Amino acid sequence: MKKYLILALPVLVASAACTKVEVQDTVEQAVTFNVVNYLHQTRAYNAYSTEDTFGTFAFFTQTDWETDGDGTVFIENEEVLYGPSYAEGEWGTATRYFWPKTAKLTFASYSPYVDAASAASKGFSAVPTYTKRDGFAFPRYKIVPETDVDLMVADLTTDQTANLSEYAVSSNTQGVPTLFRHQLTQVAVVFRSTENANPNVTGSEIVVKDVWLSNIRNEGSYTQNSDPVWSDQSGEVVYDFNPGGQLVLTEPGRDYYPSVRSRILLPQPLVRGYGFTQGQQLNVVFSIRSVFEDGRTVDGDEITSTVDLYSLDIPDWLPNMSVVYTITIDAVSQDPITFDPAIAEWSLTSAGNLTI
Repeated sequence: MKKYLILALPVLVASAACTKVEVQDTVEQAVTFNVVNYLHQTRAYNAYSTEDTFGTFAFFTQTDWETDGDGTVFIENEEVLYGPSYAEGEWGTATRYFWPKTAKLTFASYSPYVDAASAASKGFSAVPTYTKRDGFAFPRYKIVPETDVDLMVADLTTDQTANLSEYAVSSNTQGVPTLFRHQLTQVAVVFRSTENANPNVTGSEIVVKDVWLSNIRNEGSYTQNSDPVWSDQSGEVVYDFNPGGQLVLTEPGRDYYPSVRSRILLPQPLVRGYGFTQGQQLNVVFSIRSVFEDGRTVDGDEITSTVDLYSLDIPDWLPNMSVVYTITIDAVSQDPITFDPAIAEWSLTSAGNLTI
Protein backbone atom coordinates (compact mmCIF):
# COMPACT_ATOMS: atom_id res chain seq x y z
CA MET A 1 0.00 0.00 0.00
CA LYS A 2 1.32 3.42 -0.90
CA LYS A 3 0.75 6.24 1.51
CA TYR A 4 1.25 9.99 1.62
CA LEU A 5 1.32 12.34 4.57
CA ILE A 6 0.78 16.08 4.53
CA LEU A 7 2.13 18.19 7.37
CA ALA A 8 1.27 21.26 7.48
CA LEU A 9 -1.24 36.51 8.00
CA PRO A 10 -16.88 62.99 9.66
CA VAL A 11 -15.30 64.19 6.40
CA LEU A 12 -14.09 62.25 3.41
CA VAL A 13 -10.82 63.09 1.70
CA ALA A 14 -11.23 66.50 0.11
CA SER A 15 -12.19 66.62 -3.53
CA ALA A 16 -9.83 67.56 -6.34
CA ALA A 17 -10.94 71.15 -6.02
CA CYS A 18 -9.20 71.43 -2.67
CA THR A 19 -6.50 68.82 -2.74
CA LYS A 20 -3.64 71.21 -1.93
CA VAL A 21 -3.20 73.60 0.98
CA GLU A 22 -1.48 76.92 0.45
CA VAL A 23 1.26 77.15 3.08
CA GLN A 24 3.02 80.47 3.14
CA ASP A 25 5.70 79.76 5.76
CA THR A 26 7.97 76.89 4.76
CA VAL A 27 11.34 75.51 5.69
CA GLU A 28 13.58 75.00 2.67
CA GLN A 29 13.66 71.23 3.06
CA ALA A 30 11.92 68.92 0.63
CA VAL A 31 9.71 66.13 1.98
CA THR A 32 11.43 62.78 1.35
CA PHE A 33 10.68 59.23 2.55
CA ASN A 34 12.57 56.62 4.55
CA VAL A 35 10.89 53.42 3.37
CA VAL A 36 11.11 49.72 4.25
CA ASN A 37 8.80 46.72 4.26
CA TYR A 38 8.13 44.30 7.11
CA LEU A 39 8.51 40.51 7.13
CA HIS A 40 6.14 39.03 9.70
CA GLN A 41 7.77 35.61 9.97
CA THR A 42 11.21 36.97 10.92
CA ARG A 43 10.21 40.37 12.31
CA ALA A 44 12.89 41.91 10.13
CA TYR A 45 13.02 44.93 7.87
CA ASN A 46 13.73 44.72 4.15
CA ALA A 47 14.50 47.61 1.87
CA TYR A 48 11.69 48.67 -0.43
CA SER A 49 12.65 47.93 -4.04
CA THR A 50 14.02 51.00 -5.82
CA GLU A 51 12.38 49.68 -9.01
CA ASP A 52 8.88 50.15 -7.56
CA THR A 53 6.83 53.19 -6.57
CA PHE A 54 4.16 53.74 -3.92
CA GLY A 55 1.34 56.20 -3.30
CA THR A 56 1.01 58.60 -0.39
CA PHE A 57 -1.52 60.90 1.24
CA ALA A 58 -0.57 63.66 3.70
CA PHE A 59 -2.78 65.70 6.01
CA PHE A 60 -2.02 69.13 7.44
CA THR A 61 -2.82 69.73 11.13
CA GLN A 62 -2.14 72.79 13.28
CA THR A 63 -2.18 70.96 16.62
CA ASP A 64 -1.92 67.20 16.07
CA TRP A 65 -3.60 64.32 14.23
CA GLU A 66 -5.70 63.20 17.21
CA THR A 67 -7.28 66.56 18.05
CA ASP A 68 -7.56 68.29 14.65
CA GLY A 69 -10.34 66.17 13.20
CA ASP A 70 -9.64 64.85 9.73
CA GLY A 71 -6.98 67.40 8.97
CA THR A 72 -6.70 69.18 5.66
CA VAL A 73 -5.45 67.34 2.58
CA PHE A 74 -1.88 68.38 1.83
CA ILE A 75 -0.88 65.56 -0.55
CA GLU A 76 -3.45 63.38 -2.27
CA ASN A 77 -2.36 60.11 -3.91
CA GLU A 78 1.00 61.34 -5.15
CA GLU A 79 3.49 58.86 -6.57
CA VAL A 80 6.66 58.36 -4.52
CA LEU A 81 9.70 57.19 -6.46
CA TYR A 82 13.38 56.61 -5.87
CA GLY A 83 15.77 59.35 -6.93
CA PRO A 84 13.59 62.22 -8.17
CA SER A 85 15.49 65.16 -9.67
CA TYR A 86 15.56 67.09 -6.39
CA ALA A 87 16.50 64.13 -4.15
CA GLU A 88 19.15 61.95 -5.78
CA GLY A 89 19.57 58.69 -3.85
CA GLU A 90 16.44 59.37 -1.78
CA TRP A 91 12.71 58.72 -2.01
CA GLY A 92 10.44 61.64 -2.90
CA THR A 93 7.14 62.50 -4.51
CA ALA A 94 7.04 63.17 -8.23
CA THR A 95 5.84 66.67 -7.30
CA ARG A 96 8.22 68.41 -4.90
CA TYR A 97 6.76 69.36 -1.49
CA PHE A 98 8.36 71.30 1.39
CA TRP A 99 7.87 70.94 5.13
CA PRO A 100 5.53 73.53 6.71
CA LYS A 101 7.19 75.78 9.28
CA THR A 102 4.42 76.05 11.85
CA ALA A 103 2.30 72.92 11.39
CA LYS A 104 2.49 69.11 11.33
CA LEU A 105 1.96 66.51 8.62
CA THR A 106 0.52 63.01 8.94
CA PHE A 107 1.29 60.51 6.16
CA ALA A 108 -0.60 57.44 4.93
CA SER A 109 1.07 55.36 2.21
CA TYR A 110 0.22 52.24 0.20
CA SER A 111 1.96 50.10 -2.43
CA PRO A 112 1.98 49.76 -5.39
CA TYR A 113 1.03 53.23 -6.60
CA VAL A 114 -1.94 53.37 -8.96
CA ASP A 115 -3.83 56.10 -10.76
CA ALA A 116 -7.02 55.93 -12.80
CA ALA A 117 -5.16 54.54 -15.83
CA SER A 118 -3.24 51.79 -14.02
CA ALA A 119 -5.63 50.72 -11.25
CA ALA A 120 -7.29 47.78 -13.04
CA SER A 121 -4.01 46.25 -14.21
CA LYS A 122 -2.87 46.00 -10.57
CA GLY A 123 -6.11 44.60 -9.15
CA PHE A 124 -7.80 47.81 -7.95
CA SER A 125 -11.39 48.57 -8.92
CA ALA A 126 -10.75 52.29 -8.29
CA VAL A 127 -8.04 54.68 -7.15
CA PRO A 128 -7.48 54.12 -3.37
CA THR A 129 -8.98 56.54 -0.88
CA TYR A 130 -7.99 57.37 2.68
CA THR A 131 -10.14 58.67 5.54
CA LYS A 132 -9.39 58.98 9.23
CA ARG A 133 -12.30 56.71 10.12
CA ASP A 134 -11.66 53.85 7.66
CA GLY A 135 -7.99 54.24 6.81
CA PHE A 136 -7.31 52.95 3.31
CA ALA A 137 -10.21 51.45 1.36
CA PHE A 138 -9.72 49.14 -1.63
CA PRO A 139 -13.20 48.01 -2.70
CA ARG A 140 -13.43 44.78 -4.74
CA TYR A 141 -9.68 44.27 -4.96
CA LYS A 142 -8.79 41.31 -7.18
CA ILE A 143 -5.69 39.15 -7.40
CA VAL A 144 -4.23 39.71 -10.87
CA PRO A 145 -3.39 36.31 -12.45
CA GLU A 146 0.30 35.36 -12.68
CA THR A 147 1.63 38.76 -11.52
CA ASP A 148 2.16 38.32 -7.75
CA VAL A 149 1.36 41.97 -7.02
CA ASP A 150 2.35 42.58 -3.38
CA LEU A 151 -0.30 44.83 -1.85
CA MET A 152 1.11 46.71 1.15
CA VAL A 153 -0.01 49.47 3.50
CA ALA A 154 2.37 51.51 5.67
CA ASP A 155 1.93 52.30 9.34
CA LEU A 156 0.41 55.75 9.76
CA THR A 157 3.15 58.32 10.39
CA THR A 158 1.66 61.10 12.50
CA ASP A 159 2.63 64.68 13.42
CA GLN A 160 5.87 64.94 11.46
CA THR A 161 7.71 68.24 11.10
CA ALA A 162 10.92 67.20 9.32
CA ASN A 163 12.72 64.33 7.63
CA LEU A 164 14.00 61.65 10.03
CA SER A 165 16.45 58.76 9.84
CA GLU A 166 14.56 55.93 11.55
CA TYR A 167 15.01 52.86 9.33
CA ALA A 168 17.81 53.66 6.86
CA VAL A 169 17.80 50.06 5.62
CA SER A 170 19.51 50.69 2.31
CA SER A 171 21.33 53.95 3.10
CA ASN A 172 21.71 56.67 5.71
CA THR A 173 19.24 58.97 4.04
CA GLN A 174 16.49 60.74 5.94
CA GLY A 175 12.80 60.96 5.21
CA VAL A 176 9.27 60.27 6.43
CA PRO A 177 9.42 56.90 8.31
CA THR A 178 7.41 54.57 6.07
CA LEU A 179 7.09 50.96 7.28
CA PHE A 180 5.04 48.79 4.93
CA ARG A 181 3.19 45.64 5.98
CA HIS A 182 1.92 43.01 3.56
CA GLN A 183 -1.88 42.94 3.25
CA LEU A 184 -1.98 39.68 1.28
CA THR A 185 -0.87 36.13 2.15
CA GLN A 186 2.17 34.39 0.71
CA VAL A 187 1.60 30.66 0.15
CA ALA A 188 4.45 28.26 -0.67
CA VAL A 189 4.62 24.51 -1.32
CA VAL A 190 7.59 22.20 -0.61
CA PHE A 191 7.98 18.43 -1.11
CA ARG A 192 9.93 15.81 0.83
CA SER A 193 10.24 12.04 0.53
CA THR A 194 10.97 9.50 3.26
CA GLU A 195 13.62 6.79 3.48
CA ASN A 196 12.76 3.48 1.81
CA ALA A 197 13.60 0.66 4.22
CA ASN A 198 12.80 -2.39 2.07
CA PRO A 199 15.60 -4.92 1.44
CA ASN A 200 16.55 -5.51 -2.19
CA VAL A 201 15.19 -2.06 -3.12
CA THR A 202 18.00 0.37 -3.85
CA GLY A 203 15.76 3.39 -3.92
CA SER A 204 12.49 5.01 -4.87
CA GLU A 205 11.90 8.02 -7.09
CA ILE A 206 8.72 9.94 -6.43
CA VAL A 207 7.59 11.76 -9.55
CA VAL A 208 5.35 14.75 -8.73
CA LYS A 209 3.43 15.53 -11.89
CA ASP A 210 1.40 18.46 -10.60
CA VAL A 211 0.35 20.31 -7.46
CA TRP A 212 -2.31 22.98 -7.26
CA LEU A 213 -4.64 24.84 -4.93
CA SER A 214 -8.31 24.86 -5.88
CA ASN A 215 -11.41 26.83 -4.89
CA ILE A 216 -9.33 29.81 -3.76
CA ARG A 217 -11.10 33.15 -3.24
CA ASN A 218 -9.45 35.81 -5.39
CA GLU A 219 -11.56 38.94 -4.85
CA GLY A 220 -12.54 40.92 -1.76
CA SER A 221 -12.93 44.35 -0.20
CA TYR A 222 -10.27 45.84 2.05
CA THR A 223 -10.87 48.41 4.80
CA GLN A 224 -7.78 49.14 6.86
CA ASN A 225 -9.49 50.02 10.16
CA SER A 226 -12.02 47.18 10.08
CA ASP A 227 -11.73 43.86 11.86
CA PRO A 228 -11.17 41.79 9.85
CA VAL A 229 -9.70 44.07 7.21
CA TRP A 230 -10.85 41.79 4.35
CA SER A 231 -14.52 41.07 3.73
CA ASP A 232 -16.85 39.71 1.04
CA GLN A 233 -14.33 37.33 -0.51
CA SER A 234 -15.50 35.57 -3.63
CA GLY A 235 -14.23 33.36 -6.45
CA GLU A 236 -13.20 29.71 -6.77
CA VAL A 237 -9.90 29.89 -8.63
CA VAL A 238 -7.20 27.28 -9.32
CA TYR A 239 -3.54 28.19 -8.72
CA ASP A 240 -1.05 25.76 -10.28
CA PHE A 241 2.39 25.50 -8.64
CA ASN A 242 3.99 23.14 -11.16
CA PRO A 243 2.57 23.90 -14.61
CA GLY A 244 3.90 21.83 -17.50
CA GLY A 245 6.66 20.00 -15.64
CA GLN A 246 7.64 17.18 -13.32
CA LEU A 247 9.39 17.23 -9.98
CA VAL A 248 11.41 14.09 -9.17
CA LEU A 249 12.16 13.45 -5.49
CA THR A 250 15.29 11.29 -5.30
CA GLU A 251 16.94 12.22 -1.97
CA PRO A 252 14.96 11.50 1.21
CA GLY A 253 14.89 14.43 3.63
CA ARG A 254 15.76 17.04 1.03
CA ASP A 255 13.36 19.91 0.23
CA TYR A 256 12.13 20.10 -3.36
CA TYR A 257 10.23 23.11 -4.69
CA PRO A 258 7.88 23.14 -7.68
CA SER A 259 8.46 25.52 -10.60
CA VAL A 260 6.31 28.16 -8.87
CA ARG A 261 7.74 28.26 -5.37
CA SER A 262 5.18 30.65 -3.86
CA ARG A 263 2.20 32.80 -4.75
CA ILE A 264 0.75 35.96 -3.21
CA LEU A 265 -2.95 35.32 -2.61
CA LEU A 266 -5.98 36.87 -0.96
CA PRO A 267 -6.28 36.43 2.84
CA GLN A 268 -9.33 34.28 3.61
CA PRO A 269 -10.83 31.88 6.12
CA LEU A 270 -10.28 28.25 5.15
CA VAL A 271 -13.69 26.62 5.13
CA ARG A 272 -15.41 23.29 4.66
CA GLY A 273 -17.29 23.14 1.36
CA TYR A 274 -21.03 23.70 1.54
CA GLY A 275 -23.86 24.34 -0.90
CA PHE A 276 -22.50 25.79 -4.14
CA THR A 277 -19.29 26.92 -2.44
CA GLN A 278 -16.33 24.56 -2.39
CA GLY A 279 -13.78 24.53 0.40
CA GLN A 280 -10.16 25.33 -0.44
CA GLN A 281 -8.11 22.24 -1.31
CA LEU A 282 -4.54 21.17 -1.99
CA ASN A 283 -4.18 18.64 -4.82
CA VAL A 284 -1.17 16.49 -5.74
CA VAL A 285 -0.66 14.07 -8.63
CA PHE A 286 2.34 11.74 -8.31
CA SER A 287 3.66 8.26 -9.04
CA ILE A 288 6.37 6.11 -7.41
CA ARG A 289 9.20 4.47 -9.33
CA SER A 290 10.98 1.64 -7.46
CA VAL A 291 14.53 0.62 -8.39
CA PHE A 292 15.60 -2.92 -7.39
CA GLU A 293 19.08 -4.28 -6.74
CA ASP A 294 18.94 -6.47 -9.83
CA GLY A 295 18.49 -3.37 -12.00
CA ARG A 296 14.77 -3.67 -12.62
CA THR A 297 12.67 -0.50 -12.47
CA VAL A 298 8.96 -0.62 -11.73
CA ASP A 299 6.69 2.39 -12.24
CA GLY A 300 3.66 2.53 -10.01
CA ASP A 301 0.23 3.80 -10.93
CA GLU A 302 -0.52 7.52 -10.91
CA ILE A 303 -1.98 8.67 -7.61
CA THR A 304 -4.15 11.76 -7.08
CA SER A 305 -4.46 13.00 -3.52
CA THR A 306 -6.67 15.85 -2.31
CA VAL A 307 -6.59 17.45 1.14
CA ASP A 308 -9.01 20.01 2.53
CA LEU A 309 -6.97 23.00 3.76
CA TYR A 310 -9.41 23.70 6.59
CA SER A 311 -8.42 20.36 8.16
CA LEU A 312 -4.75 21.36 8.56
CA ASP A 313 -3.12 23.41 11.31
CA ILE A 314 -3.76 26.89 9.88
CA PRO A 315 -7.45 27.88 10.06
CA ASP A 316 -7.13 31.18 8.16
CA TRP A 317 -4.81 32.92 5.74
CA LEU A 318 -4.15 36.30 7.33
CA PRO A 319 -2.57 39.52 6.03
CA ASN A 320 1.24 39.59 6.29
CA MET A 321 1.31 35.80 6.84
CA SER A 322 3.68 33.46 4.97
CA VAL A 323 2.27 29.92 4.84
CA VAL A 324 4.40 26.93 3.80
CA TYR A 325 2.69 23.61 3.09
CA THR A 326 5.24 20.79 3.47
CA ILE A 327 4.09 17.68 1.61
CA THR A 328 5.85 14.50 2.69
CA ILE A 329 5.28 11.50 0.42
CA ASP A 330 6.10 8.00 1.68
CA ALA A 331 7.16 5.56 -1.01
CA VAL A 332 5.93 2.73 1.20
CA SER A 333 3.51 2.59 4.09
CA GLN A 334 4.71 2.87 7.67
CA ASP A 335 3.37 -0.62 8.45
CA PRO A 336 5.86 -3.50 8.28
CA ILE A 337 4.75 -6.68 6.54
CA THR A 338 3.61 -9.23 9.12
CA PHE A 339 1.79 -12.53 8.76
CA ASP A 340 -1.44 -14.02 10.02
CA PRO A 341 -0.93 -17.79 9.77
CA ALA A 342 -3.59 -20.48 10.03
CA ILE A 343 -4.01 -24.10 8.84
CA ALA A 344 -6.99 -25.16 6.83
CA GLU A 345 -8.89 -28.23 7.97
CA TRP A 346 -8.25 -31.48 6.21
CA SER A 347 -10.65 -32.14 3.38
CA LEU A 348 -12.22 -35.49 4.18
CA THR A 349 -12.82 -37.60 1.12
CA SER A 350 -14.27 -41.16 1.34
CA ALA A 351 -12.59 -43.78 -0.84
CA GLY A 352 -15.47 -46.21 -0.34
CA ASN A 353 -15.77 -49.30 1.82
CA LEU A 354 -13.09 -51.92 1.61
CA THR A 355 -13.84 -55.44 2.91
CA ILE A 356 -11.01 -57.92 3.46
